[in-house]
Amino acid sequence: MKRLVFLLVITSLVMGGVFAQEYAANSHNNWISGELGILGAGVRYERMLSPNLSIGAHIYVNTLLFSAAMGASAVARFYPWAKNFYLEMGVGFGTASGPGEVTYVSKSDGTENTWGGVTTTGVTINPGLGWKIDVGQPGSFFINPGIMVPIAIGTQTPYTIIGMDAFLSEFYDVKKQTGVSVGFVAYFGMGFAF
Repeated sequence: MKRLVFLLVITSLVMGGVFAQEYAANSHNNWISGELGILGAGVRYERMLSPNLSIGAHIYVNTLLFSAAMGASAVARFYPWAKNFYLEMGVGFGTASGPGEVTYVSKSDGTENTWGGVTTTGVTINPGLGWKIDVGQPGSFFINPGIMVPIAIGTQTPYTIIGMDAFLSEFYDVKKQTGVSVGFVAYFGMGFAF
């Protein structure tokens, strides 16, 4: 699975270099922004390949209870009307927390108990949408409100309150399991084009 993600990222970067040469040389092709969310933050870089398509990178952290997510991903954005609204898809590595159960096995007598809430760590697929709105002159300062739904596929561990995992690991082992978790990230970005 890691090879597939690596191959997708390399292909996106190579195609970005090919198509970027065709896009107008005097337009603002590079966009960088910082993002704030509900109990989270992120950083994003975007390279415009055409008025309708861009590629880039995104790093994010969101600590919203039972919807926590963090990771890094390569992102492609599609602007259907070559304007402000976009649809995006990211692929990367990270975590997402959500509903589900993890099984604990007692170290003393082997009995099993379940714990609600899991954090999944592995490959992430990040669909999203938003708006990139120029403030003032076109192609300079901009705001970027949006949402993203990180879907993590990989190893699952219990979603615990800080410090609880150390206490539980003293008495229990966690059964290994894999699965899928879905997070939610709402953000408000601000940045500049260059």
